[in-house]
Amino acid sequence: MKAWKKLTAWLLAAALAGFTAVPAMAAEERTKIEKVGLTFTAVDYGDETSYGEVEVDTASANYYVDDVEFLSSTSGSKYPRVKVTLYAEDDYYFGSNSKSAFELSGEGAYFSSASLRDSRSCVVVTVQLRDYSGAEADVPEDVEWDYEGSGTWSEIYNAAYYEVRLKRGSSVVGDIIQVYDTTFNFANMITQTGNYSFQVRSVNQYVTSNKSKWVSSERWTVDSETLDYIRGNAVSTSGPSGATTGWQLDSVGYWYRNYDGTYPAACWQQINGVWYYFNPNGYMAANQWILHSDGNYYYVGPDGAMWTNARTPDGYYVDASGIWRPGL
Repeated sequence: MKAWKKLTAWLLAAALAGFTAVPAMAAEERTKIEKVGLTFTAVDYGDETSYGEVEVDTASANYYVDDVEFLSSTSGSKYPRVKVTLYAEDDYYFGSNSKSAFELSGEGAYFSSASLRDSRSCVVVTVQLRDYSGAEADVPEDVEWDYEGSGTWSEIYNAAYYEVRLKRGSSVVGDIIQVYDTTFNFANMITQTGNYSFQVRSVNQYVTSNKSKWVSSERWTVDSETLDYIRGNAVSTSGPSGATTGWQLDSVGYWYRNYDGTYPAACWQQINGVWYYFNPNGYMAANQWILHSDGNYYYVGPDGAMWTNARTPDGYYVDASGIWRPGL
């Protein structure tokens, strides 16, 4: 028993001796960066800068900006966000990633988060730019018709996309459409004669909830001859079957291919808010009376559109629903 105690005491002494022989951890020889100061400045698109539309200046020569990146925007974004990557110069390191370690200024810069990397020689900080002038939705200019069915406008450099809508007189035709170019072909939406204009607005790429005011083109009067030309040159979209959709023209006349590849025949169909009648062979009726299954007569004009609140060429009156009203 005494021998066992002596052996244990000897092993413990040896272990303690070995522990004291281990050298102490090397002390940090680099200088700590206690504060990080950054100033944000919006720049014009035409200026040469590797950082896009914002410049970031540092308050010290002990660290430098390696990269600046705008983070993706969403429809719910209130402020644009920027990720800034900083590196410490040799013999320096970043002391903290807490909010208190950063002093931010310019463009309403506000601290979101930060992370230390590469043994604290790098810090990546995310900043909200709450007063960023680049988040304004600029108004498109040179909004014009090409008089073949397409509208064009000037490019807005900070636009994520554009929204366009077509108007016939004071009425909007169809829905608001997202466009990622500076032109859009409205030909398939121009289905009857009238005075047409289109409107466009930009949607900011950094805060997509920011949209410019609508800007209108001049009015374009589409008569029967122009309408025939537009339909004959309309650019159609492709449906699931690969076939083009929309108005089609062949040697017999106009017909309409639906998105699913079918076409209306021996029936009425509403297209972009306008009613048309298609005969049993699927061709659009024009300049004639149509007896509906509801027992009423309706009149379709030279462009195929059903007339309302008007007197037909043969002197009969149709009401707001397009129904012939005898005696009026």
